This record gives sequence, structure tokens and C-alpha cells, in this order.
Amino acid sequence: MHTPNSASPGISVILPVRDGGDYLDVAVASILQQSHVNLELIIVDDHSRDGAIHHLDKSDPRLRILASPTRGIVAALNAGIDKARHPYIARMDADDIARPRRLQTQLDYLLAHPEIQVCGVCVNIFRDGDTTGGGYRRYQDWINALTKPDEIALSMFIECPIPHPSAMMHRYHLQTLGRYQDCDWPEDYDLWLRAHLRKFRFGKPNGVLLDWRDHNTRLSRASSRYNKQAFFRAKACYLAKAHPNRNFRIWGAGPTGAMLHDELAKYGCQITGFIDIAPRRINNLKRGKPVVDAYQLSKTTDLVLTAVNARDARADIKSFLNQHRFVEGEDYLCMT
Repeated sequence: MHTPNSASPGISVILPVRDGGDYLDVAVASILQQSHVNLELIIVDDHSRDGAIHHLDKSDPRLRILASPTRGIVAALNAGIDKARHPYIARMDADDIARPRRLQTQLDYLLAHPEIQVCGVCVNIFRDGDTTGGGYRRYQDWINALTKPDEIALSMFIECPIPHPSAMMHRYHLQTLGRYQDCDWPEDYDLWLRAHLRKFRFGKPNGVLLDWRDHNTRLSRASSRYNKQAFFRAKACYLAKAHPNRNFRIWGAGPTGAMLHDELAKYGCQITGFIDIAPRRINNLKRGKPVVDAYQLSKTTDLVLTAVNARDARADIKSFLNQHRFVEGEDYLCMT
């Protein structure tokens, strides 16, 4: 039963919806049944056509339904933020399930850690009828292993380390960042990269607090804005801003390394060459740049960027670089 703590700051949960279908009822109930927290749930209707919002039980006064002014998730999110009444903003998606103490745990965490600006949570990724997490199992394990600010900061250019529907932050910080921006890559990853550039700190409390539903029609699977190349466009944009006076060397002369090279080049970045371990690539050229053996690698002012997708490659490359006194975050960054 809902028992709000009136002494705690309130939380506005922003839930954009376009055709929420059968999942919406469960998602809404999981928020309205949160324990010991003062909240409002703002559903922003992004021009739905399936009637799921119409059929919701609207008797709870904490439930507010808004119409998005224009189409798209960015407009819907910003509309919800503009109408939020409480100081803390939390995200939720129409197909996920928040565990009962998710919001209170996040709020307690932020209040106890004033040095943290963005709070995520550990997640359980599931598909209906599938308890294995499907193809997202490795991603889930990676996300849930990143809980401390320094760990998250060093992993920011690998993938999105804070699942969007798990996020909570003070509205002041969202406003400081300029809210969400409509760009050619994922809007949540863009927000986190902007926050990272501003030296924001990210953290997560212990324990799984969100069941994150994977299905074939979820936006991250259905839209080209969320494909691999879109992520690399975002990474290149913010790497160029974060390191405007450094040259880069790319570890990995395969397709992923080439993609990273091409996106960085669009921002005028200087890539001095590639590093690889495959004999067929070593001492050849890639994009007109030399490919050298890893054992020929020596420290320079170049920032080494790892771009190899093979299973366990990241750990092996990190181990090699650390043994050769390269410092992660200063001499090299992991990109995949």
C-alpha cells in the first residue's frame, strides 16, 4: 500500500507513451504502488492510437496525463519536465516494471551522496516467457557491474551505462544540461555524454530495482537512431569536444575501428594510426594510416581508443595496456 513520506522531497516520474499496449497498465501500477515516497506520475501521450492510455484507471490523483505538443520522444520528455511539480525527476518507460522500493532507494541514495548528480539502478532484462535475459544478458551484467562514479566515468564511451528508464536526478541538473536535445543518436546517451563533459558524477545503489522488458518493438530495436553507427556518431562528437587538442590512435583495424575513424574524421580529429594483433593487418595501411603491432606501441601524447568487438577483447587489451603503464582515462579509453 502507498504510504508516502511527506518529509522527503517529491519525485516527478516522466513516462512518455506512444501505443503502450498491454504493458502500460503494469508499468503504471508499479510506479503508483511505490512504497514510502511522495510522487506524481506524468504520462506524456506521444500521439498514441491504441487506446491504452484511455483505458487506464485514472482515479489516483497522483496520475497526470499530458498531450505531447509535437511528435517524438524528446518533445514528450521535455513536455513532462516542464510540467513536473517536484524537485526530483525520474524516468520510466511504458513497458518496464519498477520494483516497490526503486524510487525511495534512489532518492535516499542521492540525498546521502550529494556529490552524485545522476542516479541509475541495476536492472533485470527479461523477455516474456524468457528468464535468461535473451541477447542482452552480457549488457545487463556489464551495466550492473558499474555502480561507482569512477567506474561509470571510465566506461562512458563504451555504451550507455545508465539505462534511461532507470534514471533519477534533480530537475536543476536537467535544466543546467539544457534538458533533452533532438539529435542523430540516442537522446539518453546524448544527455549522459553532455553530463560527463560537465563533470557530473553518476552512481547506482546496490540491488536490482527495475525489470527492463526487451521486445522486438521497443524503440532501441526499431529505430535507426539507436543502431551501432548512431552510437559511434555520438561518441565521436563528444570525444572531439572532450579532447580538442589531442591526436588519437585506434586499437583495432577491423570494421569497428574503421567506423570510429570515419566518425572522428568528420569532426576534424587527427588519427595517427591503428594498432592490431592480426598479422594480415600489421604493417599495412588502414584509411591511409599505418597499422602497427601492439608490441611496437609506445607511450606518446596520443590517446589510444580501443575498438575491438571480439568477446573478452576489452579485458585483454586493458590488461596489456596497464602492464605497459598506460593509464585508463589518461592514456587510453575503451570504446567497445
